[in-house]
Order: sequence, then structure tokens, then C-alpha cells
Amino acid sequence: MSNKIMAVLAAATATALLTVAGCTVDRGAVPADGQGGGKKQTFGRNVQLFDAHRKVHESMKGKRIAFVPILYKGYNLTQNWGSTMERAFGNLGADFEVYDANFDTDKMVKIINDLISRRAVDVLILHNPDVGVLTQQIDAAERAGIYTIVVNMVSGRLGDAFIGVDAVHAAEDVTRRAVRDCAERGGPQRMAVIDGPGNDAASVQWSKGVHNVLDPAGYEVVTTAHTQWQNAVAQQAASSITQQRRNGICGYLVAYDLNAIAVGDAVADAVRRRVIRPDSIGVYTMAADARWCDALRKGRVTASAAYDVQGVGEAAVVTAQQLVQAGAPAGTSHTVAYVSHTVVDRDNADTTTIACYQGR
Repeated sequence: MSNKIMAVLAAATATALLTVAGCTVDRGAVPADGQGGGKKQTFGRNVQLFDAHRKVHESMKGKRIAFVPILYKGYNLTQNWGSTMERAFGNLGADFEVYDANFDTDKMVKIINDLISRRAVDVLILHNPDVGVLTQQIDAAERAGIYTIVVNMVSGRLGDAFIGVDAVHAAEDVTRRAVRDCAERGGPQRMAVIDGPGNDAASVQWSKGVHNVLDPAGYEVVTTAHTQWQNAVAQQAASSITQQRRNGICGYLVAYDLNAIAVGDAVADAVRRRVIRPDSIGVYTMAADARWCDALRKGRVTASAAYDVQGVGEAAVVTAQQLVQAGAPAGTSHTVAYVSHTVVDRDNADTTTIACYQGR
């Protein structure tokens, strides 16, 4: 992990400030027909209840919202966000559309460039596959007066807002759980990390949180495998590491819950083949969709820092409304906001509202 990437992330987070508009402006003003920034504010200091309802709907009616995730179809995480956005923006009378990049960064860039060049949207909601890959697109959107909201994969270039899990803190919390489990079973002070591409925000922040806990505790990260978020690659990496290390590691710290299921399958296979002892290697991760919870009930994974996935989609909708209602030019403010997370396992996953989420 380069110092340059971490410096960008730290600077972006340190300078972030969540702002809510509340200035007095012309009575009854609403944003004009949608090019994003530079319009009048929707609300002044005082408002009547029914008038507020009318103004909110008038401000959002016909606004064009595009959600561009790294993958959509069949992917519970982004489909959860997208379905939440679709319901909420639909209720407000906005036009909402999902553009599925299908794990193709070049395709994602082309989609975004086209939307910006045609000024076809008022708000872009982006799921950045890399810390820096969408920098030019976010800059171009700002110049075109288009608001940008980045979800879950923070960019070095913030845009108007970032909303997502506090990946560093979540990694710290679940890594503490892994250390505690290892101590209780007398395992070796060695872990393996399995993340995504390695240069994306989730992987970088996950690694930071893991090392924040393991290094002071005297634990060693014996290897870090990059999977590009592909389950087959995660399973192959875990099979190879387990075969080589056998009972010489105590746990896998996996940055993505579906990859963690594949890692858990590899560990279970190693137990079946008597390569390792039963319950000698734990599998820990971040997020907890319904499929991960099924694997948890089967004993294939151990614990996760579950976070409020649906809250990310809801917050993106709220932020879009605030940007439109405030009417300030795109790029006027830059904010970072985190949703909640908590560690879940077999004892509490089924009773924790943010765990075991569905795609819709």
C-alpha cells in the first residue's frame, strides 16, 4: 500500500464536513429545470408544513439521477442500494436509471463520460472501482454543473459527497474479534489478508484497519492476496495458502463478504481432507448479506463487521435532495459521511437489523 494513496485518503477524510443548507433566500424559490448547481435554494428559514411537502416534490420532479456501480445484476450490495434509490426517487417524481458497468472499468468511464458530455443527468451516484480512476470524470461533472455522490469506495477526488462504511474502523473491530478468538484457542499469531484489487479504497482501508490492530498485538500478516472481488480467485488463494501454511495461520481477514464465503469453503475443504484441524482457522470479513448469513449458520465463516448497506442507498437519496434544494454550484462543498456497523456472529446475526440483507 503506497504512502501516496493513504495520504490522499487521509486528507480527503480530514477535510470533510457534512453540511446542510438553511439560508434565507427568495420566498418560494425552487430550482430551475435541472442542470445541477448554481440554482436558487428551495427553502428559506421558515416554511409551512404542506408548503414544505409541495416544494420538496417540485424541486425533485423531473430531476435526472444516474447510478453507475461497478456491478449491478445479481449483486446484492449494489442492487440493495439501487432498489432503495429507485423507490425513493420514484416517490419524489425524479427520473432514476442504473447503468451497469459489469466489472468493466473502461465501460464505466465511457458511460460516465457520455452522461456528462450530453448533460443527461443532474446527479451522478458513483461506485468508484479505484481511488483515482474517476478523478477526471468527477472534475468534468463539476464543470458541467452535475452533482456527484460517491458511495462506499471513496475517491481521492471527493466530488460533492461520499457516503459509505467506515472501512478502517470496521476492519479494526472485526480484527480485534479475530485476535481474541486466536488467543482463546491458542492459535499462532499469524493471519492472512484477502482483499479486492488492492489499489481500491476498500482494500487500502481494510488493510490499514487490519494492521492498526495486528501490528501492536504482535501478529504477523503472512500474505495478502488480491482477488479483484472474484469468488473463484478468493477460494483458489485460500486453498493455496491453507495447503502451504496448514495450522500455521489462525485466520483469514477478507475484505468482502461473498469472497469470505469462498474462503470459508476452502477452509472447510482443508478440514475435510485433514490438512488442518477443525476450528483452527477463522474467517472474518466486512458486510453480511443473506448468503453470508447462510454460510455463517453452516459454520463456514466466523464473524463480520456488518454495516448498514441499505442506509448507504437511503443516505445517497437524502444527500441528492439536499444538494438540489441547497442549489449551490456543483463542487461547492465536499463531505464524507459514514453509516453504522457492528460485529456479528452466530449469536447475534439473525437479530441484528443491518445483517443478512437482501438485494431488494
